[in-house]
Amino acid sequence: MSRVSTASSQKVGSRAGAAGVRLAKIRLGLLPVTAAMLGCSVHSIGLAATADEAAGMDASDSGGGQETSSADGLGGPAVDANAYTGDERVDLAPMSTDPSIVGCSDGTREGFRDITNWPSIAGCAGGWTSQGLLRPAVREPKCLRLAGNNSPNSEGLGCSASDLCGPTWHACLDGPDVANHSPTGGCESIVSPDAKAFFVVMTGASPQGVCYHDPSATNDLHGCGSMSIGQSESSECPPLTRRMSFADCVATGVWQCGTADDSLREAEVVSKPDPSLGGVLCCKD
Repeated sequence: MSRVSTASSQKVGSRAGAAGVRLAKIRLGLLPVTAAMLGCSVHSIGLAATADEAAGMDASDSGGGQETSSADGLGGPAVDANAYTGDERVDLAPMSTDPSIVGCSDGTREGFRDITNWPSIAGCAGGWTSQGLLRPAVREPKCLRLAGNNSPNSEGLGCSASDLCGPTWHACLDGPDVANHSPTGGCESIVSPDAKAFFVVMTGASPQGVCYHDPSATNDLHGCGSMSIGQSESSECPPLTRRMSFADCVATGVWQCGTADDSLREAEVVSKPDPSLGGVLCCKD
Protein backbone atom coordinates (compact mmCIF):
# COMPACT_ATOMS: atom_id res chain seq x y z
CA MET A 1 0.00 0.00 0.00
CA SER A 2 1.29 3.46 -0.87
CA ARG A 3 1.98 6.17 1.72
CA VAL A 4 -0.72 8.33 0.14
CA SER A 5 -3.35 5.62 0.62
CA THR A 6 -2.27 5.05 4.23
CA ALA A 7 -2.51 8.76 5.06
CA SER A 8 -5.91 9.02 3.41
CA SER A 9 -7.22 6.09 5.42
CA GLN A 10 -5.95 7.64 8.65
CA LYS A 11 -7.76 10.94 7.88
CA VAL A 12 -11.03 9.14 7.13
CA GLY A 13 -10.78 7.14 10.34
CA SER A 14 -10.03 10.27 12.32
CA ARG A 15 -13.07 12.07 10.87
CA ALA A 16 -15.34 9.09 11.57
CA GLY A 17 -14.14 8.95 15.16
CA ALA A 18 -14.83 12.65 15.66
CA ALA A 19 -18.30 12.29 14.16
CA GLY A 20 -19.00 9.42 16.52
CA VAL A 21 -18.03 11.52 19.53
CA ARG A 22 -20.27 14.38 18.36
CA LEU A 23 -23.21 11.98 17.81
CA ALA A 24 -22.75 10.52 21.27
CA LYS A 25 -22.82 14.02 22.79
CA ILE A 26 -26.00 14.86 20.89
CA ARG A 27 -27.67 11.66 22.09
CA LEU A 28 -26.66 12.38 25.68
CA GLY A 29 -27.96 15.94 25.35
CA LEU A 30 -31.34 14.70 24.15
CA LEU A 31 -31.88 12.35 27.10
CA PRO A 32 -33.21 15.02 29.54
CA VAL A 33 -35.48 16.48 26.82
CA THR A 34 -36.84 13.04 25.94
CA ALA A 35 -37.41 12.24 29.60
CA ALA A 36 -39.25 15.52 30.11
CA MET A 37 -41.43 14.90 27.07
CA LEU A 38 -42.35 11.42 28.32
CA GLY A 39 -43.43 12.91 31.62
CA CYS A 40 -45.90 15.34 30.03
CA SER A 41 -49.50 14.92 29.04
CA VAL A 42 -51.84 17.35 27.28
CA HIS A 43 -55.43 18.12 28.14
CA SER A 44 -58.01 20.03 26.19
CA ILE A 45 -59.36 23.12 27.92
CA GLY A 46 -62.53 22.15 29.74
CA LEU A 47 -61.53 18.56 30.51
CA ALA A 48 -60.35 17.38 33.91
CA ALA A 49 -57.29 15.18 34.45
CA THR A 50 -57.78 11.48 35.10
CA ALA A 51 -57.37 10.11 38.61
CA ASP A 52 -54.01 8.57 37.70
CA GLU A 53 -52.70 11.92 36.48
CA ALA A 54 -53.95 13.65 39.60
CA ALA A 55 -51.67 11.26 41.52
CA GLY A 56 -48.74 12.20 39.32
CA MET A 57 -49.05 9.31 36.86
CA ASP A 58 -49.81 9.26 33.16
CA ALA A 59 -51.64 6.55 31.27
CA SER A 60 -48.45 4.60 30.59
CA ASP A 61 -47.66 4.47 34.33
CA SER A 62 -51.03 2.96 35.13
CA GLY A 63 -51.05 0.23 32.55
CA GLY A 64 -51.40 2.11 29.27
CA GLY A 65 -54.42 2.72 27.16
CA GLN A 66 -55.98 5.83 25.68
CA GLU A 67 -56.61 8.79 27.99
CA THR A 68 -60.21 9.72 28.59
CA SER A 69 -61.68 12.75 30.32
CA SER A 70 -63.65 12.32 33.51
CA ALA A 71 -67.31 13.30 33.67
CA ASP A 72 -69.31 14.89 36.42
CA GLY A 73 -71.98 13.13 38.45
CA LEU A 74 -74.74 14.17 36.06
CA GLY A 75 -73.12 12.54 33.06
CA GLY A 76 -71.99 15.81 31.46
CA PRO A 77 -68.57 17.14 30.56
CA ALA A 78 -66.08 17.44 33.41
CA VAL A 79 -65.72 20.71 35.30
CA ASP A 80 -63.09 22.89 33.69
CA ALA A 81 -60.12 22.98 36.05
CA ASN A 82 -58.66 25.92 34.12
CA ALA A 83 -61.88 27.90 33.97
CA TYR A 84 -62.23 31.65 34.33
CA THR A 85 -61.71 32.88 37.90
CA GLY A 86 -63.51 36.19 37.40
CA ASP A 87 -60.55 38.20 38.71
CA GLU A 88 -58.69 38.85 35.48
CA ARG A 89 -59.04 39.10 31.74
CA VAL A 90 -58.29 35.77 30.14
CA ASP A 91 -57.72 34.36 26.69
CA LEU A 92 -56.77 30.69 26.75
CA ALA A 93 -56.90 30.43 22.95
CA PRO A 94 -60.16 28.60 22.29
CA MET A 95 -60.43 26.52 19.14
CA SER A 96 -61.90 29.54 17.38
CA THR A 97 -61.96 33.26 18.02
CA ASP A 98 -64.90 33.80 15.66
CA PRO A 99 -67.64 35.37 17.85
CA SER A 100 -70.31 33.53 15.89
CA ILE A 101 -68.72 30.23 16.95
CA VAL A 102 -67.43 31.16 20.41
CA GLY A 103 -70.75 32.81 21.28
CA CYS A 104 -69.21 35.91 22.89
CA SER A 105 -68.77 39.20 21.05
CA ASP A 106 -65.09 39.60 22.00
CA GLY A 107 -64.18 36.12 20.71
CA THR A 108 -63.44 34.59 24.12
CA ARG A 109 -65.76 32.75 26.48
CA GLU A 110 -65.34 32.51 30.25
CA GLY A 111 -68.11 30.06 31.12
CA PHE A 112 -68.60 26.67 29.47
CA ARG A 113 -65.08 27.12 28.13
CA ASP A 114 -64.89 23.93 26.06
CA ILE A 115 -66.60 24.71 22.75
CA THR A 116 -66.62 21.03 21.75
CA ASN A 117 -68.62 19.99 24.80
CA TRP A 118 -70.70 23.16 24.98
CA PRO A 119 -71.26 24.30 21.38
CA SER A 120 -74.57 26.12 21.92
CA ILE A 121 -74.18 27.91 25.25
CA ALA A 122 -71.46 30.21 26.58
CA GLY A 123 -70.68 32.37 29.59
CA CYS A 124 -69.55 35.76 28.31
CA ALA A 125 -67.83 38.11 30.74
CA GLY A 126 -67.86 41.88 30.48
CA GLY A 127 -69.75 45.00 31.41
CA TRP A 128 -72.74 47.02 30.21
CA THR A 129 -74.21 50.37 31.20
CA SER A 130 -77.73 50.23 29.72
CA GLN A 131 -79.88 49.27 32.68
CA GLY A 132 -82.07 46.21 32.93
CA LEU A 133 -82.65 42.81 31.37
CA LEU A 134 -86.38 42.79 30.63
CA ARG A 135 -87.28 45.64 28.26
CA PRO A 136 -87.26 44.79 24.54
CA ALA A 137 -84.80 47.63 23.93
CA VAL A 138 -82.12 46.04 26.14
CA ARG A 139 -82.61 42.62 24.64
CA GLU A 140 -81.03 43.95 21.45
CA PRO A 141 -77.41 45.06 21.00
CA LYS A 142 -76.94 48.80 21.48
CA CYS A 143 -73.21 49.26 20.80
CA LEU A 144 -72.70 46.97 17.77
CA ARG A 145 -71.46 44.20 20.10
CA LEU A 146 -68.31 46.19 20.89
CA ALA A 147 -68.17 44.75 24.38
CA GLY A 148 -66.67 41.95 26.43
CA ASN A 149 -63.93 41.61 29.03
CA ASN A 150 -61.29 41.13 26.33
CA SER A 151 -62.52 44.00 24.15
CA PRO A 152 -61.31 47.62 24.16
CA ASN A 153 -64.70 48.50 25.67
CA SER A 154 -64.54 46.03 28.55
CA GLU A 155 -66.76 48.22 30.77
CA GLY A 156 -69.49 48.12 28.13
CA LEU A 157 -70.02 51.86 27.84
CA GLY A 158 -73.20 52.45 25.85
CA CYS A 159 -73.90 48.72 25.68
CA SER A 160 -76.72 46.45 26.81
CA ALA A 161 -76.26 43.02 28.32
CA SER A 162 -77.06 41.56 24.90
CA ASP A 163 -73.94 43.16 23.41
CA LEU A 164 -71.83 40.53 25.19
CA CYS A 165 -73.20 37.82 22.88
CA GLY A 166 -71.79 37.16 19.43
CA PRO A 167 -73.66 37.30 16.10
CA THR A 168 -76.22 34.48 15.66
CA TRP A 169 -76.38 34.22 19.46
CA HIS A 170 -78.71 35.84 22.01
CA ALA A 171 -78.64 36.43 25.75
CA CYS A 172 -80.33 33.33 27.18
CA LEU A 173 -83.89 34.26 28.10
CA ASP A 174 -84.59 32.00 31.08
CA GLY A 175 -84.13 28.57 32.61
CA PRO A 176 -85.86 26.65 29.81
CA ASP A 177 -83.68 28.42 27.23
CA VAL A 178 -80.58 27.30 29.16
CA ALA A 179 -81.90 23.73 29.41
CA ASN A 180 -82.54 23.61 25.66
CA HIS A 181 -79.00 24.70 24.82
CA SER A 182 -77.00 22.78 27.42
CA PRO A 183 -76.12 19.17 26.50
CA THR A 184 -76.72 18.17 30.13
CA GLY A 185 -79.85 20.29 30.52
CA GLY A 186 -78.17 22.36 33.23
CA CYS A 187 -75.18 24.51 34.10
CA GLU A 188 -73.33 22.45 36.70
CA SER A 189 -70.00 22.75 34.84
CA ILE A 190 -70.05 26.41 33.86
CA VAL A 191 -66.94 27.39 35.85
CA SER A 192 -64.45 25.76 38.18
CA PRO A 193 -65.52 25.38 41.83
CA ASP A 194 -63.16 28.10 43.05
CA ALA A 195 -64.14 30.65 40.41
CA LYS A 196 -65.67 34.06 41.10
CA ALA A 197 -68.19 34.59 38.34
CA PHE A 198 -71.95 34.87 37.84
CA PHE A 199 -73.65 34.75 34.43
CA VAL A 200 -77.18 36.13 34.27
CA VAL A 201 -80.19 35.26 32.10
CA MET A 202 -82.72 37.80 30.89
CA THR A 203 -85.46 37.08 33.39
CA GLY A 204 -86.62 37.94 36.89
CA ALA A 205 -88.93 36.35 39.42
CA SER A 206 -92.02 37.08 41.44
CA PRO A 207 -91.62 38.45 44.98
CA GLN A 208 -92.02 34.82 46.09
CA GLY A 209 -89.02 33.77 43.99
CA VAL A 210 -90.81 32.02 41.13
CA CYS A 211 -89.02 32.65 37.83
CA TYR A 212 -91.12 33.30 34.78
CA HIS A 213 -90.57 35.11 31.52
CA ASP A 214 -92.61 38.28 31.95
CA PRO A 215 -91.70 41.98 32.30
CA SER A 216 -93.67 42.09 35.55
CA ALA A 217 -91.33 39.51 37.13
CA THR A 218 -88.46 41.76 38.18
CA ASN A 219 -87.24 40.27 41.47
CA ASP A 220 -83.55 39.31 41.79
CA LEU A 221 -81.00 38.28 39.18
CA HIS A 222 -80.96 34.66 38.07
CA GLY A 223 -78.39 32.54 36.29
CA CYS A 224 -75.45 30.21 36.77
CA GLY A 225 -72.03 30.59 38.30
CA SER A 226 -69.81 29.93 41.27
CA MET A 227 -70.90 29.46 44.86
CA SER A 228 -68.78 32.45 45.93
CA ILE A 229 -71.27 34.93 44.41
CA GLY A 230 -74.91 35.30 45.40
CA GLN A 231 -77.12 32.56 46.80
CA SER A 232 -78.38 29.16 45.76
CA GLU A 233 -81.28 29.44 43.33
CA SER A 234 -84.77 28.45 44.44
CA SER A 235 -86.35 25.24 43.21
CA GLU A 236 -88.81 27.40 41.23
CA CYS A 237 -86.17 28.42 38.68
CA PRO A 238 -84.69 25.23 37.20
CA PRO A 239 -82.09 24.52 35.95
CA LEU A 240 -80.50 27.78 37.12
CA THR A 241 -78.22 27.41 40.14
CA ARG A 242 -77.45 30.93 41.45
CA ARG A 243 -79.34 34.16 42.11
CA MET A 244 -78.45 37.61 43.43
CA SER A 245 -80.58 39.91 45.53
CA PHE A 246 -79.96 43.63 46.02
CA ALA A 247 -77.73 42.87 49.03
CA ASP A 248 -75.76 40.32 47.00
CA CYS A 249 -75.19 42.89 44.26
CA VAL A 250 -73.90 45.40 46.79
CA ALA A 251 -71.52 42.78 48.22
CA THR A 252 -69.81 42.30 44.86
CA GLY A 253 -69.02 45.98 44.36
CA VAL A 254 -69.45 45.31 40.63
CA TRP A 255 -73.05 44.34 39.95
CA GLN A 256 -75.22 47.45 40.36
CA CYS A 257 -78.86 46.78 41.24
CA GLY A 258 -80.15 50.26 42.02
CA THR A 259 -80.92 51.28 45.59
CA ALA A 260 -82.57 49.59 48.54
CA ASP A 261 -85.89 50.78 47.12
CA ASP A 262 -85.23 48.51 44.13
CA SER A 263 -84.92 45.34 46.21
CA LEU A 264 -87.74 43.73 44.19
CA ARG A 265 -86.62 45.24 40.85
CA GLU A 266 -83.04 44.04 40.39
CA ALA A 267 -83.70 42.51 36.94
CA GLU A 268 -85.26 45.77 35.77
CA VAL A 269 -82.46 48.12 36.84
CA VAL A 270 -79.21 46.10 36.85
CA SER A 271 -76.09 47.35 35.12
CA LYS A 272 -72.48 46.22 35.39
CA PRO A 273 -69.89 48.79 34.28
CA ASP A 274 -67.00 46.48 35.12
CA PRO A 275 -65.62 43.45 33.24
CA SER A 276 -64.94 41.28 36.30
CA LEU A 277 -67.10 38.73 38.13
CA GLY A 278 -68.90 37.33 35.10
CA GLY A 279 -71.53 38.66 32.76
CA VAL A 280 -74.24 37.07 30.63
CA LEU A 281 -75.24 33.57 29.52
CA CYS A 282 -75.49 33.44 25.72
CA CYS A 283 -77.44 30.83 23.75
CA LYS A 284 -77.07 30.00 20.07
CA ASP A 285 -79.96 31.14 17.87
